[in-house]
Amino acid sequence: MMPVYLDFESYWSTDHTLSKMSPTEYVMHPDTEIISVAIKCADYPTDVIFGEAEIKRHLDALDWSTKMAIGHNMSGFDALILAWRFGIRPKMWGCTAAMARSKYGKTCGVSLKALSKELGVGAKLDLEATNTKGKHLKDFTPDELRAMEKYNKVDTELCAKLFKLLAKGFPKNELVQIDMTTRTLVEPKFVLDVDLVEGALNDVRAEKQRSLLDLAKQLDIEGMTAVALEHGVSIEEQIRAELASAPKFAALLTKLGVEVPYKTSPTNPDKTVPALAKTDEAFIKLQEHRNPLVAAAARARLEVKSTLLETRLQAFLRAAKVCGGKLPVPLKYVGADTTGRWSGEQYNMQNLPRISPGKPKTSDALRMSLLAPKGHKVIVADLSGIELRVNHFLWKVPSSMALFQADPEKADLYKDFASSLYNVAVEEVVKEQRQVGKVAHLGLGFGAGAPTFQKVAKLLAGIELTDDQSATIVSKWRESYLQIVDGWAAFQGHLPNILQGIESSIDPWGLCVTEKNAVRLPSGRRIYYPSLVKERDQVTGKSEWWYGQGRHRARIYAGKGVENLVQALARDVIADNALAFRKATGLSPALMVHDELVYVVKEDDAEDMLELLQALMRTPPTWWPELVTWSEGDVAGCYGAAK
Repeated sequence: MMPVYLDFESYWSTDHTLSKMSPTEYVMHPDTEIISVAIKCADYPTDVIFGEAEIKRHLDALDWSTKMAIGHNMSGFDALILAWRFGIRPKMWGCTAAMARSKYGKTCGVSLKALSKELGVGAKLDLEATNTKGKHLKDFTPDELRAMEKYNKVDTELCAKLFKLLAKGFPKNELVQIDMTTRTLVEPKFVLDVDLVEGALNDVRAEKQRSLLDLAKQLDIEGMTAVALEHGVSIEEQIRAELASAPKFAALLTKLGVEVPYKTSPTNPDKTVPALAKTDEAFIKLQEHRNPLVAAAARARLEVKSTLLETRLQAFLRAAKVCGGKLPVPLKYVGADTTGRWSGEQYNMQNLPRISPGKPKTSDALRMSLLAPKGHKVIVADLSGIELRVNHFLWKVPSSMALFQADPEKADLYKDFASSLYNVAVEEVVKEQRQVGKVAHLGLGFGAGAPTFQKVAKLLAGIELTDDQSATIVSKWRESYLQIVDGWAAFQGHLPNILQGIESSIDPWGLCVTEKNAVRLPSGRRIYYPSLVKERDQVTGKSEWWYGQGRHRARIYAGKGVENLVQALARDVIADNALAFRKATGLSPALMVHDELVYVVKEDDAEDMLELLQALMRTPPTWWPELVTWSEGDVAGCYGAAK
C-alpha cells in the first residue's frame, strides 16, 4: 500500500474559521474555498496544486484503492475535505497527530510545528496571517502564491518525515484503529430524526423559559423588569443573567438572607471565590434549602448554566444539515493520552445521556434520533463490566476469578461484596444492599479513602453514609480484595524502574512491563510517563511522583497508576474486538463508547451480525486467555432502542 501525504490550505477569515465553527460545518460551508493541496506519493517529489478544479483532476488521477492517505490532522480535518469535497475514498486513512498523541501529548504537544522541532525533522514555516486572511485564491498575488506553495509543500514533507519516524515500533493494529476512527467521521452511518431533535429542542427552550418566568414571579419581578427595560432585553434574558453570573447570584442569595458559600480559588490559593459551581458541595446543598425560594433559585441557576443538552441538539441539527441528513461521529483517537481510550469531540457522542426505561426525558432524543437507514438496523454490544473484570483478574483475586469462571454471564460482584458486607446469603441481598456493593466496587478499585468514598456514594447513587459507615465499607472492601490493594503498592514500587528504564513486570501475569518512561502493554502500546521525577511537597513534606511538562504536568501515584493500567487493558480488549469484527465482515464501527461497539448493518444480516459480534466479545483476547469476558447486545431501528 502506497502512502500519500497530503495537506490542504483553505480560505479563512476572522468570522470564518475553525475557532468559530466545527470542522464539519467549516468544510461543507459554501464560503470554504480549497485553495491548494500539497501531495507527496511515497518518496516521490511533492506537488502543490492550486484551485479546486485542478485539485480534483489530480486527486481523481490516483488509484486510491491501493493508497493510504496520511495527513497531520487527517483524522479530524483533512479527511473531511478529501472525502466530502472531492469524493475520495482511500484504502486506508492515516494521521500523524493521532500517532503522536500518546507519546508526546504530555510534553511538547502534537502540533506540526512542535512535533517537527521535537523530533528534529525540520522547521515549519511561518506564513504571515495578513497574506491569507480573508483572501480567496483569485486575491493572491504572484508572490503570495509562491509563498503559499512553499509553505504547503514544507508542511506535507514534514508530515512524511514524521510518519516514518512515528511508524517505527507503532503497532500495526493501531494504524487500523486510526483508520476506523476516521471512518466514523467521514463515513457517517446514522440518519438523524430531525423532527424528533427539533421537538426536543423546542421543549428544552420552553421549559427553560417557563422556569425563569416562574422564578421571576417568586422574586422581585418588578425590579427585574425595570432593569430589563432599561437595557432593552427580555425579562427572561435578565433573569438568566442574574442566575448565570456568580456575583449577581451571590447578591441574590444575600438578598434572600442566605450566607454565600466560599471556596479557595482554583487559580489563586490566596483568594476565595463563591462556591457556586454545579459540582460544589455547598451549591448542591442550596438546591435542597429549606427556603423554597433559595432552592428554586439554585435549581434555576443550574438549569441556566447547564446548556449542554440544548447545545448538543443544535449541533446535531447543524451537522446533519450539511451532511445530507446523516450524523457524523467525531471521535478522537487516544483522547485520553495516558490510557489510549477514545474521547468525543464536537458534540461528544461518547457520553450521551442514558435512557431509563419507564422514565422518559427530553434528553432521550439524542440517542433515539440516531436511526438506521432504510433496509438497515443498528446492532449494539457492550462488554459487561470490563474494567471491573480486568482489575480483579489483573491482580488475581481468587474469589472474583472463581465467580466469573463459574458463570461469565450472571456473575454479580456487587451482590457478592454486599453479601459479605451485610453478612447475608447472596440470594438474600436486597436491592439497596446491592446498590451499596455496586458503588463500593465502582468507587474503591483505585485507592479512594473513606472521605472520598462518602462523596462518591452521594454523587453516584444518592447514598448518604456517616463517617463510620464509609470507613467500615472501605475497610471491608480492602480486606475482601487484598490482592488489588497489593497491586496499588506494586505500581508505586515500580515507578523507580520506569524512571531508570529497568524492565520489570508490575502485575503477576507479566502483562504490564516497565521500561524507560513507559509501561509496555501486551498489545504493543505504551502508557507513557515522560519527564518522570520524584519531588518533595514543600507544604506536606511528602515525596510525590510527577510526569509531563508545563500545563500537561500531572501527579502519578499508586491508585491512579493502577487505574491507568486497567483502563488501558480494557481499551485494548474492545479495540481487538472491533478489529476482529472488521476482519470478519469488512465493517468499521458507526460509534465506539469505551466498553461498547455500535454498527449499522443490513437488516437481513442484523441477527447474524450481532451473534458474530457477541461471540467475538465473549472470547478472551489472545494475549490474556485467562480473562473471562461477557457481552450483552441488541438489534433495533435506532441506537436508543438498542440500549
